[in-house]
Amino acid sequence: MFHRAIIRRLAVIAAVLLVALPSRALFAQTGTISGKVTDAATAQPIADARVVIAGTAFEAQTNKDGDFRLTNVKPGRTGVSVFRLGYKASRDSVMVLAGQTATLNIKMTQSVINLSEVVVTGTAGNQERKAQAALVASVKAADIIKDAPITSVANLLQSRVPGVALSAQSGTAGTATTIRIRGASSINLSNQPLLFIDGVRINEGQIGSGQSGQAFDRMNDLNPEEIESIEVVKGPAAATLYGADASAGVIQIITKKGRAGSNSFEQTLRVEGGTSELANYTPPDNYALCTAATVAATSTNPLCRGKTIGDLVSDNPLRRVGAFRTGEDRGVNYGARGGGQNYGFNLSYGSQNTSGTLPNNRYNRYNVRTNVNYIANSKLNVDVGLGLTQSSIDLPDNDNNIFGWLGGALLGSPATRNDSPTGALTQDGWFSNRHYNAINSIQRRLLTKRVTTSVTANYTPTAWFTNRFTGGMDYANDDQRSFFPKNDSLWYGGLTDGGSNASTSRSAERYTFDYLGNAKKGWGADWETNLSFGLQVISSRNTLLTATGIGFVTNSNNSVGSAATTTGGGGFTEQRQFGYLSQLQIGNKNRRFLQVGVRVDKNSSFGVRAPSFVLPKVGGSWAISEEEFFNPLAGLINTLRLRAAYGTTGRSPNPGDALTTLVAAPFNIVGSTSPGAIPGNPGNGNLKPERGTEFEAGLDAGFFDNRVSAELTYFRKATKDLIIAKPQPPSLGFASFPLANIGSVENSGLELALNISALNKANVRWDIRAGANTLHNELTSLGSGADLVLPFPLGGVGRTIVGQQLGVPVSKRIESINTTTNVVTVSDTLAPMGNLFPTFEWNLTNTVTLFKSIRLSALLDAKRDFIVSNNTAFFRETQLVRSNLRLDPTALSATERLRRFGNPTSGQPAFVTNKGNPATVNDVRDAYLERGDFVRLREVSATYTLPSSLARRMRGVVDGASVTFAMQNVKLWTDYSGPDPEVNSQTGAFSREDFLTLPNPRKTVLRFNFTF
Repeated sequence: MFHRAIIRRLAVIAAVLLVALPSRALFAQTGTISGKVTDAATAQPIADARVVIAGTAFEAQTNKDGDFRLTNVKPGRTGVSVFRLGYKASRDSVMVLAGQTATLNIKMTQSVINLSEVVVTGTAGNQERKAQAALVASVKAADIIKDAPITSVANLLQSRVPGVALSAQSGTAGTATTIRIRGASSINLSNQPLLFIDGVRINEGQIGSGQSGQAFDRMNDLNPEEIESIEVVKGPAAATLYGADASAGVIQIITKKGRAGSNSFEQTLRVEGGTSELANYTPPDNYALCTAATVAATSTNPLCRGKTIGDLVSDNPLRRVGAFRTGEDRGVNYGARGGGQNYGFNLSYGSQNTSGTLPNNRYNRYNVRTNVNYIANSKLNVDVGLGLTQSSIDLPDNDNNIFGWLGGALLGSPATRNDSPTGALTQDGWFSNRHYNAINSIQRRLLTKRVTTSVTANYTPTAWFTNRFTGGMDYANDDQRSFFPKNDSLWYGGLTDGGSNASTSRSAERYTFDYLGNAKKGWGADWETNLSFGLQVISSRNTLLTATGIGFVTNSNNSVGSAATTTGGGGFTEQRQFGYLSQLQIGNKNRRFLQVGVRVDKNSSFGVRAPSFVLPKVGGSWAISEEEFFNPLAGLINTLRLRAAYGTTGRSPNPGDALTTLVAAPFNIVGSTSPGAIPGNPGNGNLKPERGTEFEAGLDAGFFDNRVSAELTYFRKATKDLIIAKPQPPSLGFASFPLANIGSVENSGLELALNISALNKANVRWDIRAGANTLHNELTSLGSGADLVLPFPLGGVGRTIVGQQLGVPVSKRIESINTTTNVVTVSDTLAPMGNLFPTFEWNLTNTVTLFKSIRLSALLDAKRDFIVSNNTAFFRETQLVRSNLRLDPTALSATERLRRFGNPTSGQPAFVTNKGNPATVNDVRDAYLERGDFVRLREVSATYTLPSSLARRMRGVVDGASVTFAMQNVKLWTDYSGPDPEVNSQTGAFSREDFLTLPNPRKTVLRFNFTF
């Protein structure tokens, strides 16, 4: 029903478009505006500037020469506004005569602060930045990609928006990235932000790869070359437009559009190649003590044979077999962009082919996107977008996997080395029989084919009434498999050696319909109101079919149907969300603004007895520097805006969480099997969304002729009604505990963004961008009375403790070490050991442009005050002893040995609590919970652009060209003893664990850009 409704609405839009087509008579009664937009300081043309006629649907975009053209303009004095990120908005007017062309050339002044910039995401009514009570961050994606080594959306966001934290699960190509906006607020629901492309919500999130340490990521399907800009909604701005599912924030991706009114056609070609290598990582050696059997002349162990009993020998399987390689990156992107009098188009193709630093790690992505925008007349314009994607990712067995590349190698023992003819059938220094060929032959692949569409119609029947209709869909189809080949070397053990293929067919559909209307009314010369109202409907459906086959005749025929034994399963989920919204915005003298809004949400995943979810919002903005009384300070502070906002957002339960369900359980009586069922999920008819209320306040300021801008924001978000599993008696027979709304979390902090135009001369320009943010994350309640939930484990060594961060790392804390008696005393209970989430992050970017042709850039970032669980060291030293730190008594001081391993005296416990109770190394992780603080030189780049004078001589060949050399993950400074404190081997939200995890590689890229 919903899908048919969407089609009907799109048909109505198409009908309106046909009715609105301009006639020849209309052309005869109107005029044309054409002109050029240039930089006021350099006189250089400005491309991709938006040229708008206020109160109409007319909009044009400048071409590479800064030219624009607006047709079908009504005769008379006409106001024109021009917007471009990085420039102050410009406004002018021109007299238009019927049947004639009026010329209007506009100069724009560069500015690092722009209160007139139009914000698309999270806004209604007056969309100028200065009218918005809550901050919406903008990322100039198209400008960043020119220089930086960007291959994913995660690269675009990394260290560029204060309050947005990203961390890679691994240095493996194609693996997932965790994104947190202003901390984490939920225990059982996703803390990942919502993703929108051109107003259409897409499928987001991670997909399990069949191993606990790595996951696939839907966001990796997106081609950053298709993106014009990204807007990030962090707080109350999400309340009205995105409702009960936007508690973790919203990321809106705005793709490149055509250049209506430019009368131009431009082609771009970008070709790049590069390498990735583990330049700063050497896997640790494994150690073992030789025994009588291994030192004997008949021993098959080449390391111990002929040595003395007790000798310490070492081995490094990864280096011995040359497991690591130099990865390769190859990318090709083509774009065609232009437009005519009343239409624009953009067509792009992109391919990204990456091989990782491990042999069976590959990531290939192919994207095609086209956007067409059509201006029917002064009342109607339509944007249509279509994106096609095919991606294929092979993740290696690794990360939190004792049988993977690092697990098999770093946990292997030199005592098992074997140089006999049958040595290949033994462990031979690895943890199991899985050697190079065995691990390299495992295939964990995800093949995704994806279609994303969007249609947006802007209809302005009168200058005071605007309407925006948006509809679209995102459809993804996955073919996923985990294949273990048939072998006769006993690689995997059991039936798996006969070959195994676990296949999954998955489809994810998401449909969006969004309407937003706005009625604008002026009250005299000073007052203006904008009344906005709208409806949003989002429908999601996910289907899953699984099949596993074990036992193949040959590896070349490994489909599940060819297996000796097959099993299968499947399921689906469906969810619909309806939101009704209204907002009143009052403006006074275009510098004082007040917003009051409300949204009412209903979601199919709510409990049947749960009421509709009401989300209020209120906020204000004051451009105080535009007041007359501020003039005496204008020489010191050029621009100053104060803002504050309060809003409510939420996070909806997962589909089916509120339902009471049964689980299929066939039974057999007297040899006859019949279908049956047992209790599954107890359900909760009262289950409702988690509710987050957020307050933010801040200022935007410009100094030194607006060459320095600052955005300072304080935020406080309190989330209550956390969805937590409530324990109940097992005798009730349910397979799981019911979910209930219990507990609360608080996140608060400061965010600062600085932009500095330090130098702007004829042949030298120096720009600085800096950001910093703090974060206080605290679990403030786990319920009370009958709803009280006791602290429970949460991710790795994490735990829920009221008054601490969610998932705070815990251990029995060492309180004293007596090197005389070897007694190590620890706390009686588990104690918080530090922070899971960094409490302070900062970034600094410097860009220097020389002679308008050479551009040098560097990005430095840091994270402070957080803990990493070095589980690799813990395992190698205490569980499967492979480290020389444990085996060589001289490698550590006496105090450090006791701290790590406890009392070595036979018959004595390793550790003793204050009350005299014994404790083991599994209870005391003090030595392995390390500070993860780091500073990283994230990116460096150098770009040479062909001078315009030389490019003009090459007309007919190319219009412009540039070459870029860039590096990523250049240098790391940290006291952490592992290879990389930034990776996380756990795919869950509440863990920061380094367990057999591949560090981030250093990447180099050489890129050539051509414009035709």
